[in-house]
Amino acid sequence: MRERRRKADESGAETVEFAIVVVLLVMLVYGIISFGLILGGKVTITQATADGARAGIVLTTQSAAETAAVTQAANDLGWLGLGSCTSGTKMSCLTNGTTCPSAYQSDGVYMCVSATEAACASNASNTCLNVGLTYYYANDPLFPEAPGLNVITPSTLASTSTLQVSTPTSS
Repeated sequence: MRERRRKADESGAETVEFAIVVVLLVMLVYGIISFGLILGGKVTITQATADGARAGIVLTTQSAAETAAVTQAANDLGWLGLGSCTSGTKMSCLTNGTTCPSAYQSDGVYMCVSATEAACASNASNTCLNVGLTYYYANDPLFPEAPGLNVITPSTLASTSTLQVSTPTSS
């Protein structure tokens, strides 16, 4: 008689264990997807700055180089869905020595691309094109954040590429 009572008392244990394991498994899968998208975004941002710098270094005027650099970098970011270098989008494109702010400015712009020409740090007699990109991730995440996950996700994703501007010479 006692064995029978003991079995009746443990009848819901499998359900409780299943519920605990499923919640942990779902959170694990969610974390894998979320961090995969964050890493994919970081790789895209890094590649976009490099592409922007390469697009700008071959042009002869500073304004043309900076404009080409920010346009190319912005175009590489299409899958993030933040628009392009036009007004009314979630992206800001800066030239003429203006750089991106380090923190979100609450103006509806979630990504900033900047390009500036300046003397190279390694050799001041050469000119370098610096392309910087900042994505204010905390304000517009790629994937909806689970409660508490924002503690370990980055608030911004940023990258900078610097290339020496080529000076075409005739041979």
